[in-house]
This record gives sequence, structure tokens and C-alpha cells, in this order.
Amino acid sequence: MPGPKKQLTPMQMKFSQLIVYGVEGNPITKTEAARLAGYSDAANEGSKMTNPNKYPLVCAYISNLRDEVREKYGISFEGHLEELGKIRDRGKKDNRNLAAAATTEIARGKVAGYYIDQKIVRHGKIDDLNLDQLYERMKTIKQKNEKVLQAKKLLAKD
Repeated sequence: MPGPKKQLTPMQMKFSQLIVYGVEGNPITKTEAARLAGYSDAANEGSKMTNPNKYPLVCAYISNLRDEVREKYGISFEGHLEELGKIRDRGKKDNRNLAAAATTEIARGKVAGYYIDQKIVRHGKIDDLNLDQLYERMKTIKQKNEKVLQAKKLLAKD
């Protein structure tokens, strides 16, 4: 059985760019990105291409593009949380409507990939895990993302 492709197709690159940058700066869905990239079965392909087990190179390319955006605009997770905290504090202190500032900061976080349209039901907290459980959980996360990590290394070589 042949291994995964080692190079992105032009359609995969366009899809990835649309996922990260959207259209005219506005975010779009996976289906819309796949349709604009030229896929005929856009709903199916849009979902499949963001699955790291099926398309690790596409997922790695999306991750690299988001890293570039974060670096270009100086967005870090810590800085993002700090800015949201400042907006909250100003709103409490001044009783002003800071919705526009908050919306703008949230949009920056979305561009950086800090927000994901996904619902996760969690039971328990990471703080509740003992050391062995924590290591096991980290090992599972690494295994689930191994293909993307390998693909990122491949893309870095090109």
C-alpha cells in the first residue's frame, strides 16, 4: 500500500488558504472553501480534508498558515487572553459598551486559530488526573496528531 502523498495539490493549497484567510477577510465554512477551491463534492471533501488521518499534509499546511498569521500580527495565546481581560476590565470600570473592541479581539483570535467551531462534552478536569493518567492522555494526544506532525516536517523540508 503506498504511503501518503508528499506534496499538496493546487486545489488542496487553495482550500487551506481559504480556510485560514477566508474570502475578503471573512471566515467561510469548510464546504464553501472546498467549493471555491474547485471540488465537486464540496460538503464531503471539505470535511475530509481537515481530518489529519486522511489528509495530514493539508492539516499541516493549514497549521503552518495559521502560524504565519500569528507571527505576522504578533498574536499569541497569552497576549490574546490578556487583551480580552483588559477589554473586560475597561468595560467593568467605565461601564462603556466595549462590544466592538471585544468583537475585534475575538476576530483576531479566530484568524489565529484559537477558536474552533466544535462542541466537546468534557467530564472532569485535567487537574483531576494523576501523573500516570496525565502522561497517558498526552501520549494519546501525540498519537492522534502524529500524522500532522510528520506532515509538518515534510512541508518544512520543501
